[in-house]
Amino acid sequence: MKASSKTIVTLLVLLSLFATLLAGCGGSGDSGSKESSSPAAANGGGDAPISFKIASWAGPGKKAGLDLAIAEYKKIKPNVTISFEEVAQNNADFDVWMAAQLAGNQEPEVIIDFSYDLPYTKYNDKGYNVLEMDPYLEKTSPYTNQKWGDSFREVDLNLMRSTRNGKLNNIATSMVTLKIAYNKDIYDQLGLKAPKTFPEMIANFEAIRQANIGTEPFSGFLKVTSAWDWFARFTAQQTQEQYVSQIDSLYKNNKYEQNEYVKAVDEGIIDVNKPEVRGLYELFKQFTSYWAPGAMAMTMAEARDMWLQGKAAHTFTINIDAKPFASDMKPSFNWDTFEFPVITKDIAPTSNEDPAEFGDLADAFVVMPSAIKKNIQDEVMDFIMFYTSPAIATQLADMNWITPTASGIEPNVNLERYLPKYRPQNQVDLNSQAILGTNARQFVLQQIQRYVLNDITTDQLVELIDKNMKEEAEKIKQEKGWSKDNNYGNK
Repeated sequence: MKASSKTIVTLLVLLSLFATLLAGCGGSGDSGSKESSSPAAANGGGDAPISFKIASWAGPGKKAGLDLAIAEYKKIKPNVTISFEEVAQNNADFDVWMAAQLAGNQEPEVIIDFSYDLPYTKYNDKGYNVLEMDPYLEKTSPYTNQKWGDSFREVDLNLMRSTRNGKLNNIATSMVTLKIAYNKDIYDQLGLKAPKTFPEMIANFEAIRQANIGTEPFSGFLKVTSAWDWFARFTAQQTQEQYVSQIDSLYKNNKYEQNEYVKAVDEGIIDVNKPEVRGLYELFKQFTSYWAPGAMAMTMAEARDMWLQGKAAHTFTINIDAKPFASDMKPSFNWDTFEFPVITKDIAPTSNEDPAEFGDLADAFVVMPSAIKKNIQDEVMDFIMFYTSPAIATQLADMNWITPTASGIEPNVNLERYLPKYRPQNQVDLNSQAILGTNARQFVLQQIQRYVLNDITTDQLVELIDKNMKEEAEKIKQEKGWSKDNNYGNK
């Protein structure tokens, strides 16, 4: 029987308190080594009063989760006082607030912000050097008795690292994961198995349609937030990854920026007529041919309602669905999830056949210069280790229905269906034109809607998108003064 989260936390508190008492008495053996004690104790934190502030913008359950973790940490480290404040309603307002705090040398010791390169572009590039966390990955966490770096999948740590220099300047604590939910009762009735490849998924769709059981194979949506965006990213991740190094010609950071994309359009590297780009439109049309009637005009919520009512066997789902699916929107049938299946070489010769998952990183701790100036970064990092420990991460997952980046957690069964298995997606998508801006993305979506409804052919679709892509790239060049002569703004 699995122990409850409260029991685990209680045991952790007792064990950590006991370890602290032993350290205070001198201990025995090698208990005095830096790697076998907490960072605070190892660096002279002792029982001296310590205080620091964490700030962020508002988010569902964020304050409740931080308050819980801070209260539990206080039981272990009564000398440490931590305050948490939501200082803005959104990220844009938070950036304005932070700019004012930094200008007045009043920034909090810790913030919760986005991950990836943003700590560098927001702070380091402006002369505010945030803490690089790589040395802490090698320390032994007192809350797991293993290297703290082993608390995370390496693939997720690499995604958190700066693409500029490979350094870790933040720790993302949660991610958004996307799966395909399916009706297990229908699968059992028809003798189907969860597909691993795209052809296997299409075969399941066909079997459901041929069974004529009154259930559509898939409930999709092409209104507002579009299933097309997800499909384009999943498939491009596998079939167009070879283009990243060719497009990434200015910054060499293993992804592409807008000016690199525009440059690649000019140079013909990005060409929607290429089979590996054109082919994804054709795959999407095949996919949508198994969607429920009217799905083209549905929203994501409407598509999930159709699935919940048993009118469709599959739908897209993200981890925040786990909570309603366990309570007020609980399906009346047995269900599970699978990852977007692999595009095989027989249908896309350029495919790497490497499974990948949607795994955008969410809340991330960033330790600000004020903590470094006060020389309390070790104590701050000790709290972050505690926050990412399995016991606390499990409680936070169950409380806020988030997918933690920490490994070794045991969330409730609904949330467990959304845990990541494969590598997160990189920035690979030559089909939606989203990087060129909202207008370009909306144009593509409108043409995709016409395409799947057979209003235009594949040739017409490609011609329209190609023309629009070049026009939008030219507009951006004019607006930003980019040209071949100034290396697209990189001189």
